[in-house]
Amino acid sequence: MNLVDFTETEKSFKKTVRILVYPNITFQKDLEKDSYVQVIKNQIKLLNELRDDLWFYLILTEPTESLSFDNVTQMYIDLPTYPPTMRSHFDVQKIKDLLGHDLDFDLVMSHLPEHTHQLMNTMHNVTHHTPPVFGYCHWFDVKDVVAWYKDSFLQNMTGLLQYDKCYLNTLHQKELVLKQAKETFNDATIKKLDKILSVQHLGVNEEDIIPNYNPDPEKIIVFNHRTDSYKHFKDFITVCDELWDMRQDFKVWIPLLDQSLDREYITTEKGNKDWYYKQLQKCYVGFSPKQKYGGWSVATTDGMMNGVPYIMYDDTYYHELYQIGDFYKNIYEAVQLLNVYLDDPRYRNEEADKCLDWTSKYLVYKNTIKDMSNYIDDLLSKQKVMGDSDKLKEIINHIKTNKSVTKKDLGNFLGWGRGIKFTPYRRALMNHPNIFDTVSNRPTYNWIE
Repeated sequence: MNLVDFTETEKSFKKTVRILVYPNITFQKDLEKDSYVQVIKNQIKLLNELRDDLWFYLILTEPTESLSFDNVTQMYIDLPTYPPTMRSHFDVQKIKDLLGHDLDFDLVMSHLPEHTHQLMNTMHNVTHHTPPVFGYCHWFDVKDVVAWYKDSFLQNMTGLLQYDKCYLNTLHQKELVLKQAKETFNDATIKKLDKILSVQHLGVNEEDIIPNYNPDPEKIIVFNHRTDSYKHFKDFITVCDELWDMRQDFKVWIPLLDQSLDREYITTEKGNKDWYYKQLQKCYVGFSPKQKYGGWSVATTDGMMNGVPYIMYDDTYYHELYQIGDFYKNIYEAVQLLNVYLDDPRYRNEEADKCLDWTSKYLVYKNTIKDMSNYIDDLLSKQKVMGDSDKLKEIINHIKTNKSVTKKDLGNFLGWGRGIKFTPYRRALMNHPNIFDTVSNRPTYNWIE
């Protein structure tokens, strides 16, 4: 574990909320580009702007610079890379070693529901804590989308049923999940899932929105999505081929293309985030494809916040994102729309201005994160609190006498074994007017007059 010792002068005494973040990593070869890393980075950044009492323990496969916040402990573990294997793999011993006996966890924010049962059992056995679970699910193994032999949909659902709340990124996605769940579960369970699943659109950072669009872009059509079959990439190439037969005055930039395509109009340049944003600003129009999965399109919002108007497949998941955009239903309509943009620079610029305005008004993620912050407080307020028992009084007096004690100190003082549920005691201690934790890696219980 990457645990840093803080000096007393660096410590801040708070009613600290300690959150274990369980990952869903699918792009290990470059964690900075992994969708989970991008989401949790934004969530932590925006939560930190709202409050200063959170400490996050992030399970990762390697040190990750973009997640090096002052209130983050990075904890490293080897994980499989192939998604079905990753979702079924849970190494109890490694997780036990990672968590240790001396840390407190008030909440679990899990991005991988498939592991809920194993994680909670392991956490209780090692840490004595029984924290509530909430989180974010980036992917559901719905049967019409997965490419592997056996999906993990049922494991995903049974894990979700142990959540208090799970965010997902579109209403379309939620409806898709509930539709498949109805094939297995009864009405009462579907009702519970419906309550647990909560739509949280993945917006953009306000500071990333450029103030003005580029009025004189190059004639570049950008496809900045993954080039997988569930993104209907082949349909996009068909559109471009038909357009090229009509005119040869454009290029197509596909930054995530890893295969070779014999098309003279295709470019595949890649670079870091800043370079990527600057390249987007040079683009004329973007293309948002039909999706089998119907999730939130971060690629589309990347372009929109950089002043790129998009033509979008006509389905609910894009209407949730941008209600006043240009939509197509088939290849013919997509070709026609692209011709309109390429032929009419004034119309293109009007649409670029509109998408920047929409992004600023409706797609700023910070506004959504306020609800998550309130929900964290709500979850804590509903937790069981130990009553005014003799044992609790003994613990409080011990802290008062010693001024500062660790969880390990308390365990040794009490002689408690692993069967004790410590969470209600911690909640009682954090509710005490004179007892505070520290905003640092290592939890301590401090008596402050």
